[in-house]
Amino acid sequence: MSGMKSAYELAMDRLGGEANELTDEQKTAIAEIDAKMKAKVAETEIMFDQQLAAESDPAKAAFAQQTRQDQIAKIKRDAEEEKESVRRDS
Repeated sequence: MSGMKSAYELAMDRLGGEANELTDEQKTAIAEIDAKMKAKVAETEIMFDQQLAAESDPAKAAFAQQTRQDQIAKIKRDAEEEKESVRRDS
């Protein structure tokens, strides 16, 4: 393979596993998943930033911040699961 390695390929190198070459279709699908994930994260950040800016109660603000972090983590987890599914379907 020429060019730069993906994060997945670098991780596989560190773990001693072998990274399967991805097809162009898989690479496109993974790129689309990443783009959707970034859009969802940005949307979530904007929504919670607006809530946090309007919140004067520190306890409610802390809860909103934790909820924001939890939702972003879930979005990223879901995206990683989708990408792994695409990788397995080789």
